[in-house]
Amino acid sequence: MFIHGAGRTPASWGPQLARFEGALAVALPGHPDGTPLVGTDAMARWVMDEMDQVPGPLVLVGHSLGGAVSLAVALSRPDMVAGLVLVSTGARLPVPPDAIARIDSDFEAECARLVEESWLHHDPDLIRRGTNSVISMGPESLRADYLSAQGHDLRGTLGALDVPSLVVSGEADPLVPTWLSEELADELPDAQVAIIAETAHVPQLERPDIIDLLIAAFLARLELSLAGDA
Repeated sequence: MFIHGAGRTPASWGPQLARFEGALAVALPGHPDGTPLVGTDAMARWVMDEMDQVPGPLVLVGHSLGGAVSLAVALSRPDMVAGLVLVSTGARLPVPPDAIARIDSDFEAECARLVEESWLHHDPDLIRRGTNSVISMGPESLRADYLSAQGHDLRGTLGALDVPSLVVSGEADPLVPTWLSEELADELPDAQVAIIAETAHVPQLERPDIIDLLIAAFLARLELSLAGDA
């Protein structure tokens, strides 16, 4: 199950959904439909309700805030989670001090900043389309996402999370720098780290070939582990 990040939709996993047949992707409330939720715990409860509708346990693949939600699900219901792939996320997520104020003062400019800083290689048309997508969800959705990221801090709680994990970071990510992903991996008991060169905050879109291979290898590792336990 793929979970998108702040200001985004399942389209941020487009290449992976095309690659992994039968994979699911959720659109968190407010992205764009429904009332936005504030707090990763509230988002996790919503995701768990969705997970109840399909056979499990599932591998959760979360991007940025979606990774934080994935961690919250795994902590609350480890029986529902077979593994975690955590892309551009951390045990805590930084939000610039004036980011929420910018939503009120110049919402469109803040949407453009979020999208522009997500990409290392800027394509004007891609940036325009991405910005329009964030704008279309409205300021309340982005504000709820930022507040949820601000409130996310799982440092010191992850040692008991005995779930195989893959932590992926874009080498040039200015939004969730690599050191935050490494900090996350250090706290997880069973984690591997992959740092993707020449990518920023959305390596799954900038280098989908590499991300797809990493996810496929992680899934193969899980299958071998389960076969060995059988």
